[in-house]
Amino acid sequence: MVKERILSVDIFRGATILLMVLVNTPGTWSNVYGPFLHADWHGYTPTDLVFPFFLFIVGTSIAFSYKGRKVNAEVYKKIGVRTLKLIALGVFLGAFIIHFPFFKNFQDIRFPGVLQRIGVVFFFAAILFINLDWKKLIGVTAILLIGYWLLMTFVPVEGIASTLDRAPNNLANWLDVQVFGSHNYKADYDPEGLLSTIPSIASALLGIFTGLILTSKQEKKATILMGLGGSLLIIGHIWDIVFPINKALWTSSFVLVTAGW
Repeated sequence: MVKERILSVDIFRGATILLMVLVNTPGTWSNVYGPFLHADWHGYTPTDLVFPFFLFIVGTSIAFSYKGRKVNAEVYKKIGVRTLKLIALGVFLGAFIIHFPFFKNFQDIRFPGVLQRIGVVFFFAAILFINLDWKKLIGVTAILLIGYWLLMTFVPVEGIASTLDRAPNNLANWLDVQVFGSHNYKADYDPEGLLSTIPSIASALLGIFTGLILTSKQEKKATILMGLGGSLLIIGHIWDIVFPINKALWTSSFVLVTAGW
């Protein structure tokens, strides 16, 4: 039996891919249209919406695929296999080059990455979804976002007060350097690092809630989603005052604003 397609999600997925193509192929990197560049650090541009939109779609897809499904060993196996495939493919692409010897030196291979994060986020979001009801998922989402905020703003780094700037005493940056060393995107930070993966799981969970609404028997789905989206935008921009919107750090305010859009 073929499941009915949800047109709005297909359109959203296609529009996100279109934006990704425009961002990744601007024609010339020497003169790029401003909105097709990432924000320097704090703040966001349309380009910064691409990745969180994909994670949001991962969440909606989880809701469509696993809602009402009987949980058994086979389901866990499929989730695990899909996760490992995404991580392995991400590491492979990070190591591959188009000329002989076709692979980078080991010390130059980047371990974190976009596909790796998608795999990890899919795993945790799917496991949470099949084991918890929507009320508990809301609690988990709140814990992830508030907990990350507290970690990033109140935990000192080697005795120095934490900062949200791109600096050695930024907790997310510091942890990535300690764990990955030269295998980061940059010498001092990675936009798909370890600690910032925690709130990115919340991006998928917010997509799950949207998927549940879309597949529910609610009559005013568009009105509900518009209200929730607007609320997330407002809360995210208010939170930005104390926890700046930042894609590289995947701050909690960034999660809410991007999910709101």
